[in-house]
Amino acid sequence: MQSVRRKASEIIASVALVLLIIYFVDVLTSMLTTDPGFLPFSSKDRGLIFGGFSIALFVISFIVGLRIYSKILAILLMIGGALIGTSVLVSTFVTPQLANISDGLKIVTPPLPQFMGIIIIGYIILGLGILKALKKT
Repeated sequence: MQSVRRKASEIIASVALVLLIIYFVDVLTSMLTTDPGFLPFSSKDRGLIFGGFSIALFVISFIVGLRIYSKILAILLMIGGALIGTSVLVSTFVTPQLANISDGLKIVTPPLPQFMGIIIIGYIILGLGILKALKKT
């Protein structure tokens, strides 16, 4: 039974990571070109569907793999959490809409509360991966 749960949790986390990578590639495409990206969604829908669903899948994979040692699951959780937290943190300071120009100085507004929540969730997922890696059971 444990091997089934281990495989299921690893597959769920892998799907979450694939969704997250598709989301990142689409956002990168929209930032580097004048196109809105290759996904037929608005940026809000794209974030909710791909970003939100990947977060939910990472949490579900951790719950399914609870009390089961899996180095693969730990690595996937750490990668996913780091990608979510760091990318949102960096994007809040890089996004041109958040920059204000005052007397020739570029002032970057602090991350908005909804972005802070996603950053925290990303690093919690990273922490779950670290916890999974440290525990042998």
